[in-house]
Amino acid sequence: MKPPLIPPGKRPISLKHSTPNNIQSAFAEEQWVTAANLAKQRYRATKDSYYLALEVAAKSQSDNVADRNGGKVAVEAMIKDNVTLTDIDTLDLYEMACHRPDVKYSETVGILRARLVKALPRDQSSGTRCFDACVWNGDWKNAQQIGASLNTTFLNDRKFLFRYILATHQYSLSRDCPEGSKKLFTSLAKAQADKAFDFRVMTHGSEYSLDRAANTECEAQLWLGIRIAHCSPKENLALFRKPEYSPLAFLDIGQLEPFWASFTYLIKQQAWGDALRIGKTIWTEAIRISQAEALAVEKDKEAIRLQKLVDNEAEPNPRLQHELAHAQGMARPARSYKDHNYMQVCCEYNLFIALYDAARFQSDCKRELKQAGHLADRLVKALTRAGTMQPIYRKMYEMFKLGVTAGRDSVPSPQLASGGLPSRISSVVDYISKSYDDGQCVHNAMVFTQQFTALENIVFLDAVCNIPIKDGDDAHRRYALTCVHLRLRYFMATTRRYDICASCGGASCGDELTDNGYVLKGSGCISCLKSIAASALEAYKSCMRERDLVESMLPTRTMNPFSDLAVIGSICLVKIARIRGGRFNRQTNSLFGTDTQLFLQAVLWLETAASTSKRCDAHTVLLTKLYLLMGCVSRAKTFWDGFDVKNALIDSLGMTFADRLSSIAPGYFIGSDHDNPVAPFVAHFARAFKTTVPKRIMDSLDVGNYEGVQSMMEFSAKQAGSCSLVLAVIEERRGQRMKTGKIEASLDDQPLVRKLSIEHDLEDVTDYGVFSIPLLKEWQMTGPIHEVVNYGPLPTTTRAHLGLLAERFLDFVCYVQPKEYKPTKSGQVTQIDWKHALNTCNHLEQDMSALLGLADERYSVEEQERRGKESTKSLTESEYLYHQMILKLALTAQSVLEHAFVSTPTNGTREHIRGQIAGVLRILKRQTSDFLEVPSNMHSKLHGLHGFASLHAMGMLHGTIIAVKHTTNYLTTATEKAKNADKTRPPAELAWLTPELKKLTAAAAESEDTIKGRIKMLIQYLDNVDGWRDRLRHWTLTNSGYFRDRDLDFKQKVADDLCEIVPDGHAESWADRVGESWRELMKGWAAVRFD
Repeated sequence: MKPPLIPPGKRPISLKHSTPNNIQSAFAEEQWVTAANLAKQRYRATKDSYYLALEVAAKSQSDNVADRNGGKVAVEAMIKDNVTLTDIDTLDLYEMACHRPDVKYSETVGILRARLVKALPRDQSSGTRCFDACVWNGDWKNAQQIGASLNTTFLNDRKFLFRYILATHQYSLSRDCPEGSKKLFTSLAKAQADKAFDFRVMTHGSEYSLDRAANTECEAQLWLGIRIAHCSPKENLALFRKPEYSPLAFLDIGQLEPFWASFTYLIKQQAWGDALRIGKTIWTEAIRISQAEALAVEKDKEAIRLQKLVDNEAEPNPRLQHELAHAQGMARPARSYKDHNYMQVCCEYNLFIALYDAARFQSDCKRELKQAGHLADRLVKALTRAGTMQPIYRKMYEMFKLGVTAGRDSVPSPQLASGGLPSRISSVVDYISKSYDDGQCVHNAMVFTQQFTALENIVFLDAVCNIPIKDGDDAHRRYALTCVHLRLRYFMATTRRYDICASCGGASCGDELTDNGYVLKGSGCISCLKSIAASALEAYKSCMRERDLVESMLPTRTMNPFSDLAVIGSICLVKIARIRGGRFNRQTNSLFGTDTQLFLQAVLWLETAASTSKRCDAHTVLLTKLYLLMGCVSRAKTFWDGFDVKNALIDSLGMTFADRLSSIAPGYFIGSDHDNPVAPFVAHFARAFKTTVPKRIMDSLDVGNYEGVQSMMEFSAKQAGSCSLVLAVIEERRGQRMKTGKIEASLDDQPLVRKLSIEHDLEDVTDYGVFSIPLLKEWQMTGPIHEVVNYGPLPTTTRAHLGLLAERFLDFVCYVQPKEYKPTKSGQVTQIDWKHALNTCNHLEQDMSALLGLADERYSVEEQERRGKESTKSLTESEYLYHQMILKLALTAQSVLEHAFVSTPTNGTREHIRGQIAGVLRILKRQTSDFLEVPSNMHSKLHGLHGFASLHAMGMLHGTIIAVKHTTNYLTTATEKAKNADKTRPPAELAWLTPELKKLTAAAAESEDTIKGRIKMLIQYLDNVDGWRDRLRHWTLTNSGYFRDRDLDFKQKVADDLCEIVPDGHAESWADRVGESWRELMKGWAAVRFD
């Protein structure tokens, strides 16, 4: 289920011009007390209800609970008493007064707006303002009623018809529409839109049009959106095949957006025959138009003269070429509007792709591809003759022809073995030879070769490796081609598509058993990864010998061989080092079971390449992630800050750095709020939902861009269901607890997440394509690098919801009633409070049990198993134990409330509660011991390194300690309250609970001391600067026996090559930066609060 939309910010309002200046000044300067008092005085003098509303609105901005809810109380009373406000300005003030309380707009202010419009049907200004206000607040229910009234009253104003259609359509899709009414409003929206569009079809080609017909492009888009949303594919396809409703009908009259929308719909529904027919029609028309223009150009004397001059030039002459283009343009006859539209879309990228896919999916695909290729040849020839061929058109044409050639039948194995290069392989090789410097070269090559067999791919890689290098070729071309070849090899070596390795032809890259007995799933062909890493190192060394020559060419080239070689080589080293990252998440250490030497070698190589030349985006992201894994957060942040991720990029890239950061580096959350790394997330999403989205919706509505309204609604829904949004809020709150030991504001005060429940589906929208490894589903990549280098599993719905539930539990146990709250019947109120608390614990326990896949009668056994596996895959070991602890604490609090406070405890319930507390103690002990664990096969001198890699586990243990302490404090306070509330209760009745709570306090204190001891040990570990520098360099570049002896020769070869690559003194300075980063990290940990 999709999450609910987040409510917008306060709609800007203006006071009446007749309002006294002193009130207007106080209101504008937000002097709310003064404004309220002045409005109150004015109301007494005039008895004008406008000033009463003004007083309520001003008071609603105060912190007093009663005043803040005054508007809500007043509006609810009006609705109950069936009051109708007929002054639009008064209603605006009541809307402002209801903004801060959590009210449902459609059931409060929206009802009053609908009543006003019905009471004043001829007041167009008030009706429009009410409609706009409902749209701003997402109240499509009342907007639909208001739109219907305006459309009925003002028949001559066509905008009200389409606003009514839009509101009906959006209401049918909204949550406010009852299930029994959805069909009715869906049919109503469809009928109104079809009627308007049918009027347009009736007047098509005539000299007149109807005011209530869908004549504009935006109105046609609205009609299409309704058809696609509410009608079956069968019905839509039958309609779009009619000439008057075909995509070509939109193209004929120049409505390009509806054309692309309907054409894309055909492709999405795999109506390949229709798509192929439309594409061929467009190309045939474009050929006809271009041939006519070519004949006119070839007869023009000036164009002929200039063409001869251009042909006779030995070197390109920009001036002559410009004059020739101008002469050809003057010679070409004027195009009709229809011809212009066809020429505008004939060379669009989407049309080329659609035609290629449509031909490929025909029954006789070979013949259709051949025909499409011939048609493309004719089109390019005609465009060239007419002088309208653009470079971008030729590039797309070449890509299309390449796809046509590569898409033919596979070559038999005997023919591959007999020598010679089949055309579908040679065409892709030629493309790489020409386009090696294009950032999309590897991605496009993989798209073209996805139809190759494994043997064809082996031949293809060999051909790429042997692309001839002429004597005149520059050094950059040589190394850039090497980079492309190595990336292609990596791609083939890590795919699961074939039974054999598509890179070397060896046995299938299955699971491998490591020394520790762990199964390494989906790593790829290890021998190929080693070979690629070794080749990258050799190429890098060679490139360094020609460094001056290569770097002199970089300003004019896209690819940087230094950076690309370091990236692909380091990726191979990291995968060989067996970083568990997101897949091996059942350990508390990010480097557990990792070959640390290979890992450090990858980091040093990337760092060296970054310091010697400009780096690509993948270089920056990979280095950032590796530094995070080893705990060098400040160093990671140095590289990450170069991206300057903000605004729109926050949702798609922000979590690449910020995920789990509060548990790794709490120091960034302890300083000022300005330095908080997730503060930009919360600010961005709050700004988007409060102002950006509603303002853009209103702007689109004002200009009649109904498709823009729908697009912004879809954008808002996507943002509301983003994992980045939820995890950012969770990280911010965890960071605040690191700083203060508690949270000041409740999660219910955070409008971004307060309405989310576990039934709502969230989505990870992070763009992992930034790692430069193409993510093509058809290739079934093993262990994508973004999973391998991530600090734990990637963001998921399960992790986000578990985090929110944990925060809600902490809000529950941390809540403190205001001191001024002193009820007269304290005993009765206490019982009510406990029942509410019991209900809260019950809901939390049920939701957490459901997400963790524990026994739950609401779900089948299969569903419980699925949820259990999902939670295991979504959480690190530390996170899993943390959420188990929250669940156990909720169960304990629930049992104590139910069996000790609400009712009288018995011997059985006492033992039950003691058993639950014992379970809490076991989990705390396990989490503490797991956090201290280090790999058994690691030398003791490396324990410090792995201590920095286990800080996430220490952060989650801190969260567990805080939860235990607050739960204990809550139950202790509740015990005292129970004794004071019921004087008849024997004093010894709850005495048994105090020793049990003291056990929890003592266990939490013991774990707290463990963390403080680890912090002290790691700080001391870094005190010897010179010794630390030598150790880190020694671990990276010398095989010292501290590591596993697997791949000894390979690791020594990598170390020797790195010694040649790394400049003198660079390894020492790198070790200094690593040590300084760790020291800065531990300063933050030293300031962490536990109470």
